[in-house]
Amino acid sequence: MNKNGLNGYDLDCLLVSSMYAEQQSAYLNSYETGLSLSTIKKLVEEYWDVYDRDDALKILIDLLHRNEDEYVDFVYQALEDESNYEALLKANLPTDEGAFEYYLDLYRNLGNAIPELIEANVISHFSELKKIKDSGWNLGRAAFLARCCFELGHLSEEELKDYLGKTHTALKKYCGTWREYTISYIFGRSIWGGANNAGMISIADTLLNNDKSPLKNKAL
Repeated sequence: MNKNGLNGYDLDCLLVSSMYAEQQSAYLNSYETGLSLSTIKKLVEEYWDVYDRDDALKILIDLLHRNEDEYVDFVYQALEDESNYEALLKANLPTDEGAFEYYLDLYRNLGNAIPELIEANVISHFSELKKIKDSGWNLGRAAFLARCCFELGHLSEEELKDYLGKTHTALKKYCGTWREYTISYIFGRSIWGGANNAGMISIADTLLNNDKSPLKNKAL
């Protein structure tokens, strides 16, 4: 924790980045991450292909709006009607072969991830994911990436504050609590990164229950 940390609404917005920040052992309560510039540069360039302001704005805008994809709703509907999933997907998804394959892969990944999360006691039923989806994963990474881009000079402090506010507003459309945020982050990680999410589950538990965590007992 940074001794000169934020409070109030600014902290609320910053906490959207908390899962990624805790994963990187970064500060949870300040725009500055506490990481070395060489570490931030390596993370941003090697994992996100961000080398300048234009790259930063492109990926940050994409992450902010990624959960607005209307076709994803049909993928979730197909999961509830597995006996008719193929017909449902073909009737509602883009006919372009590449796009259809993308959503079909997502359907398969979701089908693999959900039983693993139930077995790990992250959720008890698929219905818990219908609204929150992987919003925490997309917006959490967006918020932390924005902090990194700020420290590298790709964003001004005002731009960072504005962007974090947008991620907080967007997150509240999907999640009603910080617990739901952590679940949706783990869910997104499991969709795109596969199994072995014990580390992320542990991070979520620490953020939600540790007495020193700024998320504990805090309203979203």
